[in-house]
Amino acid sequence: KTHPHPHTRGGAPPPGPPPGRGGGPRPRAGPPEAAPAPDESMAREPRRKEAPKRQPAKEPRKRPDARPGWLRFFADKRVHRAAGVVLVVLAAVVFIVTLSHLRTGAADQSAIEGMSVGQMAKEGTQVENAGGPFGAKLSQWLFADGLGLGAFVVVAWLGLVGAALLKLVKVNFWALTAKCFFTAIAVSMVFGLLFFNAESYVSWGGAHGHYANEWLMSVGNALLAVAVSVCLVGVLACIYLNELASGYRRVSGTLVRKREAWRKAREEERERRAAHMAEPESADDDADTRKGMPERLPAAVVENGPEEDNDPVHAVSAPGFDIDDLEEEEGDGPRARTLDDVRDDVRADAEAEEEQDETDDADAAEEVDAAEEAVAAEAGETEFVVRAAETGDEAFTIDEDEPDEDDGGRESRVRAVLDSEPFDPRAELSRYRFPDVDLLIARNSAPVIDMEEQKANKDLIEKTLLDYKIPIERIEATVGPTVTLYEVKPAEGVRIAQIKRLEDDIALSLSALGIRIIAPIPGKDVVGIEVPNRDPQIVSIRNVFNSRKFRECDMRLPMAMGATISNDIFIADLAKMPHLLVAGATGQGKSVGLNCILASLLYKKHPAELKFVLIDPKMVEFSLYSKLERHYIAKLPDEEEAIVTDPLKAAATLHSLCIEMDNRYQLLRQAQVRNLEEYNEKFQARRLNPEHGHRYMPYIVMVVDEFADLIMQAGKEVSLSIARIAQKARAVGMHMIIATQRPSTDVISGMIKNNFPGRIAFKVSQMVDSRTILDSPGANRLIGRGDMLFSHNSAMTRVQCALIETSEVEAIVDHINDQIGYSQPYLLPEIPVEGGGAGGGGMVDLSKRDAMFDECARFIVTQSTASTSMLQRRFGIGYNKAGKIMDQMEAAGIVGPACGQKPRTILVDSITVEDIINNG
Repeated sequence: KTHPHPHTRGGAPPPGPPPGRGGGPRPRAGPPEAAPAPDESMAREPRRKEAPKRQPAKEPRKRPDARPGWLRFFADKRVHRAAGVVLVVLAAVVFIVTLSHLRTGAADQSAIEGMSVGQMAKEGTQVENAGGPFGAKLSQWLFADGLGLGAFVVVAWLGLVGAALLKLVKVNFWALTAKCFFTAIAVSMVFGLLFFNAESYVSWGGAHGHYANEWLMSVGNALLAVAVSVCLVGVLACIYLNELASGYRRVSGTLVRKREAWRKAREEERERRAAHMAEPESADDDADTRKGMPERLPAAVVENGPEEDNDPVHAVSAPGFDIDDLEEEEGDGPRARTLDDVRDDVRADAEAEEEQDETDDADAAEEVDAAEEAVAAEAGETEFVVRAAETGDEAFTIDEDEPDEDDGGRESRVRAVLDSEPFDPRAELSRYRFPDVDLLIARNSAPVIDMEEQKANKDLIEKTLLDYKIPIERIEATVGPTVTLYEVKPAEGVRIAQIKRLEDDIALSLSALGIRIIAPIPGKDVVGIEVPNRDPQIVSIRNVFNSRKFRECDMRLPMAMGATISNDIFIADLAKMPHLLVAGATGQGKSVGLNCILASLLYKKHPAELKFVLIDPKMVEFSLYSKLERHYIAKLPDEEEAIVTDPLKAAATLHSLCIEMDNRYQLLRQAQVRNLEEYNEKFQARRLNPEHGHRYMPYIVMVVDEFADLIMQAGKEVSLSIARIAQKARAVGMHMIIATQRPSTDVISGMIKNNFPGRIAFKVSQMVDSRTILDSPGANRLIGRGDMLFSHNSAMTRVQCALIETSEVEAIVDHINDQIGYSQPYLLPEIPVEGGGAGGGGMVDLSKRDAMFDECARFIVTQSTASTSMLQRRFGIGYNKAGKIMDQMEAAGIVGPACGQKPRTILVDSITVEDIINNG
């Protein structure tokens, strides 16, 4: 029986570890008064004896994972690696399609608008984006309709998260996500403000940046939007402060290390040169080293060459005496170079220099002989041989059999060649007279300023803007031939977007055919409102050509188009574009504009300097220019018509132009020049020999009218040739002008738009057509009758095209045709056919002759010469088939091989042809 514990109820034992579970046996509790008072030593001893024994640690039992299966799946490392690969690949794909959108977005906009990816795939819609229809749609949604440049931040986030899952980098997911999210938003808003009113297809801030800034401006004003953007930039700087500081330290440290390394290298080089030039300092050097060594080379010889003595040694850059010059000899150990060794080296260098001088003198003598030979060749005394020098120039050497002349005659002939005049390409047609402005009709095109109309329009514009609570400070007017430009200065705090939205309302109040708002005018702090005049004036082509600006212009290929809104003559250089795209609806002045371009070139360029290739599927637009065949026209050999009207012949002509382009590049490479201007300058200076194929090369301007019809009939062949010419032909002086009245995406493809930076848009009926031509609206707001927009390198100019009538064009052409021309037009190279051509007749299997071989052979022998184009015209067959038949006749021995631009010769008569046909 136990006594109850004084601190518990009912005698319950105090709390503590139960017996047998690590606490050991517990002593029975007794009355406190009966317990003796042990001393301190006795009190500690029982505690040590009663301390529980530590049990050996047991291994923890593995409990089964209580997490759900889907959570265990996402925690698996293999899933992490797979997700990392997917995210990295996705980031790369998104980056590529978004980057491609910056270049191809304008071309793809009309194709993907209002269509899903499935619809585009089903209809076979062609897009220029690197990712196809899906990439075009994704980039449009992410960039244009999303965050703009902030989309690249999203791409970076995807890449970093994927790299972290692959254990390539260590990142804090939530911190990275927050930073990237804020950065994308900030970048979108900042660039949306910077390019808020930019007239560009690329929306750098995306729809988010544009509408966010528009909302801020509607809540407050432009100052609020600027303040928000500045705050966002400041917060970004604070967020990335550590990265910016570390990058700055890294760059500055690299520059410091490079500067120190450069300074150290200079010091080492200076010390090495000083040691190299140093002489022995004391006379008590090692006797073994000085034994047998003559006196040192004098300092004058070391530094400035030999002393003034009879030594024939030239001055040299001192070889000096250096420990590096010690030589090893058997048995004697190292010895220093003697004075004789150094003198031998100096003499060897001097002899090498003398040999070089003799070589230079020989080259100079050869040049003198070359000049003499050139004179002799011109006088018909001897034949010269061309030798290409390393510099790309042509040197001449005379025939060894030619007798020598006296020195006086040689000197005079050399001086005659050196002082000869440069080659004049106009010499053959030296009496050619350029057309005069008197051939053109005189019209009064002075601008008529109606002050009452201006005042009424100003009042209506101001009233319309005030009705929509848009105050303005002033309005100024600039009267043009057909349009008046009203420059409106809005009051402070007015958003330009508010004025742009009122385009139709202002047109309604002015009762105008259509207005165009330029917000803002580039380089000015005003908004431009172009309003058509009630009494438009005609711009006379005679006044344009008679203007001082056109007469004194030094452009290589000037195009005088008309007058701007400020009544200035507008002239553009086709050589700098280098290609031009002209589009517009029917009857809006497209043909007149082409005639203005051609007439401008005829008034400024000599026939020796310019050739035209005119392709006219409509057959009536360029028919007047056929009279210029002996002056300005380039065509295929034996082509009867000067103007190409057959689409199949157009494809062959464009193919021939590609060959001409390649031939010109070969000549430029041989002459070691980069463009046509440098080549012609070198040829005119008589530094290129015609016997090597060099010739003066004129500019070639290719004009294609009604491009849509040409694409429909010979699409693929024409497109490939035009693509090659558009991409490469600029350097060799070949420029193309394409005109069409159907500006749709299937005609004006992305390839055409990318390679034709010069654009002319006449009035079109829809805004989508304007975007197809100019990548921006505006052409649908024109008033027609020659009113056009000229775009080059994103600069837009409104021009009233000058009027040139058919009678004026005919007068210009007749004036040129009445003068003496060349014996034949400029011949383009003949197209070689695969498997045939010169030297390829033996490869043709005559057992498989074409069905028309007999008929073609009988026809050819009745002609004086033979060519592929002749068969094509006579029998109405394609160029490839005609070329195949011509190769078969060459293999049969009926015609000779191709001779470049010259027609083939006929080798047999009609009787022999019949034997060949009958006997196989």
